[in-house]
Amino acid sequence: ARSTHMTEGFVSRIVSRLEQDDYIARDPSGAVRAKDPQLLLDAWREAYQFGKHTLIQGHVAARSGDALARFVGDTLAAEKIDHAATGLAAAWQLTHFASFRIATFFLRSDPTATLKEKLGYREDTRGANLWLVVPNDEGVFDGTEERDGLRCVHPVQVYLDLKEHPERAAEAADRLRAELLNWRRDA
Repeated sequence: ARSTHMTEGFVSRIVSRLEQDDYIARDPSGAVRAKDPQLLLDAWREAYQFGKHTLIQGHVAARSGDALARFVGDTLAAEKIDHAATGLAAAWQLTHFASFRIATFFLRSDPTATLKEKLGYREDTRGANLWLVVPNDEGVFDGTEERDGLRCVHPVQVYLDLKEHPERAAEAADRLRAELLNWRRDA
């Protein structure tokens, strides 16, 4: 509850539900652990809906997806705007697999007109190469970390978000899972 900034009652209800669904187990001291981390991740991904976040699609001139992600990340950092890359941009930072065109960033609030101007952002779903996303749950920012100069969400969050992304997202999700989310079933 402390690390996620959720109430103890809410966390208790989640733990009880996961225990009831047989995803977690308690040890004699009362600590909980995933019975099968891979199964729990599969269930989470199946239930996760990226579309529940507020998605603002637009275009920023850039020579590549990586150049776009770095420009946007640097601009957001310079403006002191809390952010984190996800989707293919974050998957690239984590695995260096699958080049991409669309860069996706979580922001804590709607982008201002001033920010859009600094980015050279043109709001348009056709040909969009930048997705600015205001999450419906601040939890997407838990475990964010800088990777090669770009602030990224936790690998589990990237994996979940890739489910509803285009381009080579499915392949990138497979690679991310194989390299970073391959917990042993008996661990």
